[in-house]
Amino acid sequence: ALRRQSNSDRFDFVASHRGMFSRLGLTEAQVERLRAEHAVYMVGDSRINVAGLPEDGMDDLAKAIVSVLD
Repeated sequence: ALRRQSNSDRFDFVASHRGMFSRLGLTEAQVERLRAEHAVYMVGDSRINVAGLPEDGMDDLAKAIVSVLD
């Protein structure tokens, strides 16, 4: 979903991560914008619980993430 929405391979590493969490490499300002504008909550260093994300919400999450990229 992130590759499709961003038209980039920037987030391809998420698919190969093991475990429940992945750090997306976003800035604290981008994380704050996700929280304020899209109600997407993650730790300030952009760590998100990928195991807890519902599959039917991936496109919406990807759109939100792409919207805060510089």
